[in-house]
Amino acid sequence: MQKQRLKLKQASAVLQIEPKELQNLVQFGIVKPKRFAGTCFFDTNTLMVAKVAFCLKESLGTRTRVLSKLMDVFLASEKEFKSDNPKYIVFKCRLSAEEDPIKVGVPFRALGEQLQEQMTRADLYRDLPRGRKRRGWKKEFLESLTEAAKDIGEVSDEEILQTVRACRKERRAPEITVVAER
Repeated sequence: MQKQRLKLKQASAVLQIEPKELQNLVQFGIVKPKRFAGTCFFDTNTLMVAKVAFCLKESLGTRTRVLSKLMDVFLASEKEFKSDNPKYIVFKCRLSAEEDPIKVGVPFRALGEQLQEQMTRADLYRDLPRGRKRRGWKKEFLESLTEAAKDIGEVSDEEILQTVRACRKERRAPEITVVAER
């Protein structure tokens, strides 16, 4: 992966998560970006840690205390994962000595490839100076929208409305399924 230093908003765009979610991961000590003059900077390694942490949080609904411990173990053995580039990494967690361990697989290689593809999004989320907009900001904004529109292709207004409505409808009702395995 290319070496970059991204601010929080850029990193959240690359990770495809809300900036507030990423900020919470940082504040609870789950993700530890480098800090300089009060600003967090995310490199590719930190982005990968954040992606794995968010994947575990979303799939398990893990509490921050447990998630922090899982990520500490992940960071301790991260160099091994980088050199091997495994398809999956498996977290094993035993809640008590009497219980069987819980095993959770995370698609490590797929997450890395996804991050690599999304690194182009970082340029779309550059920080603007506080206060007045700089000269030519509208032109830059329109150019970035034009660039993003190339990825979308030909989409009608009706298709956009249908997609927005479907997305809003999904948020209202959680999807819960129960399946018996044989």
